[in-house]
Amino acid sequence: MNEKSIDDRFRDSETGKLIDHCLVCKSELVLSGSEYFVERIFRRVPDLEIIEPIFEYAMCKACAENMRNDLSKESLRSIEAYFLNNLQKNEFTASNTDTCLMTGKPIESSAEFSFHAHCLGDKMMESIFPYAISDKAMDEISELLSQETIDQLDDFKGKYFTGPPELADILNPKRFVPL
Repeated sequence: MNEKSIDDRFRDSETGKLIDHCLVCKSELVLSGSEYFVERIFRRVPDLEIIEPIFEYAMCKACAENMRNDLSKESLRSIEAYFLNNLQKNEFTASNTDTCLMTGKPIESSAEFSFHAHCLGDKMMESIFPYAISDKAMDEISELLSQETIDQLDDFKGKYFTGPPELADILNPKRFVPL
């Protein structure tokens, strides 16, 4: 597995710095050399011709595994089958964020999309990561989730991502794709 510096696609949108603490357990990730994952979800605002982050976070490997283990068995099986059936057969490079890993849809034509990275300290691990997921894949995956998993993701959203009521639809718990 190759590693390289964590680029702007996976940094805090407000500060430009590395996202250095686990969202869940608050452990420090960068200086400690921890293994963790970064997810950033964006939406396009065509009228303003901007792309804005909806939310972004880092999660240590242990918390990510706990979250995955908390998914309903039904949802987990469905998501794994979706990945196996839809994973695009392409060469994984640093440009994995140009097209959706699952559908091949260009990210530039996605109204919403997410970027995912696997990191170790201040380095990004290159394997299947980094990658992008399009709005189309998010919708397809969300249809596979059991009500139990949707409720769990809604609780997760409520605990870690709060905001004004007008943003409730934007912060749809189904956009937290447990990948």
